Amino acid sequence: MKALLHFDSGRIKRFAQPVHSTLSKLHLVARRAELTGAYPDRKSAVEAAPRWALTDYDHEEVVPVALDKMSRIIDWDYPVLFWLERELRAREGHPIRLLDAGGHVGTKYRAFRDLIDLSSVEWQVYELPSMVRAGRDMARAEGLGPQLSFCDAFSEIREAEILLCSGLLQYLDIPFADFVSKLPVQPQVILLNKVALRDGPSIYTLQRGGPTFLPYHIRNKQQFLADLDALGYRIIDSWRIQYLAHRVASHPELGWSESRGYMLLRKDLVRSLHKPAERAVAKAG
Repeated sequence: MKALLHFDSGRIKRFAQPVHSTLSKLHLVARRAELTGAYPDRKSAVEAAPRWALTDYDHEEVVPVALDKMSRIIDWDYPVLFWLERELRAREGHPIRLLDAGGHVGTKYRAFRDLIDLSSVEWQVYELPSMVRAGRDMARAEGLGPQLSFCDAFSEIREAEILLCSGLLQYLDIPFADFVSKLPVQPQVILLNKVALRDGPSIYTLQRGGPTFLPYHIRNKQQFLADLDALGYRIIDSWRIQYLAHRVASHPELGWSESRGYMLLRKDLVRSLHKPAERAVAKAG
């Protein structure tokens, strides 16, 4: 009993950490959402993934992974809800188009519709083909009709006043600025959430998720902010998501990442920040 009273759990953890780090480098102990490996680019991360693992979301078996959780409101959704509802209210019922990039099977649409009125929103999800097929089937079964639509090709993306990227940027396979530049028009508002950032150089790691090891991009924070400014957007609001801070299990020396969300407004519209109704009838481009 005396030995139990003097049990030093901290000492055990300090002893176990190097072992865990070594095994993580081999991707042998990765739990769901755990990060392993550190690579200079996406290609290197993909090549380092276990041979048995899938390395992207474009597979039917990936669709149900965490689907129930993603279809519910989570703490870090509330800032997005606040700014989205503000935009909708200011437009006083005028139709608005929203592009949900990386929106899975429409999970945010389903999560948000119980809390805010989305009746005036044309919500389009841009996703990988497997997700799009599943999303269309689910929307058809639920009778959601044309209000919630899906596409898997840039050529099918419609003009949108609002771009929503919730959890997309870590997995995006092109620079975010290139993605925005390829859109039919520059959105008036961009809502970003769950953006992984760090103070050091940008790195790629691998994130375990069901049958996948996905390339996961942690960006240099200052460079990312500079990129947003160069893209032509002003940061109106930002929030920190403490729960989604990560440390790469195999490389603890890299420190913790930071997860943030942003409300961005196109610079030429900043003067109308407190009068968003003026943007309701303005062209998006």
